[in-house]
Amino acid sequence: MMTLHIRKLVVGAETLDEFAEIQKRDRVKYNGQSACVIRTRFMPKQADEILAGGGSAYRVIKGKMCCRQKILGFEMVGEGKNKSCRIYIDPEIIETAHMPHRPFQGWRYLKPADVPPDIGPYKIGSHKTGLPPEMAAELRDAGLL
Repeated sequence: MMTLHIRKLVVGAETLDEFAEIQKRDRVKYNGQSACVIRTRFMPKQADEILAGGGSAYRVIKGKMCCRQKILGFEMVGEGKNKSCRIYIDPEIIETAHMPHRPFQGWRYLKPADVPPDIGPYKIGSHKTGLPPEMAAELRDAGLL
């Protein structure tokens, strides 16, 4: 079975640190565990496949896909024009190799072939090396950092 993921732009954060701070503040309970929420208009038609395969939400910040969070579940809320989808995600942020990405609206499916490699769990302040994240990722890949 192919793992299916989604990608979604981050609005309101300029850096991965800012995004992590927002995620730290905006926690909810979902099925008895801590979660963060992505709010969007439409539920993915392949939501069951995303959950069955352990899919993640890959996030794009300032033109770079740079992290992911495991998707825990989906829920439609509201009615009529106020109807929307909540995507519940694990609060743990996994940093990925930073990949350039053009802006888009809503969310999009992400195929396994387009998934950037994981770097590891993200900790706030971990980019204090003074190096741009892309350069740090390249140096890490080369085993120099």
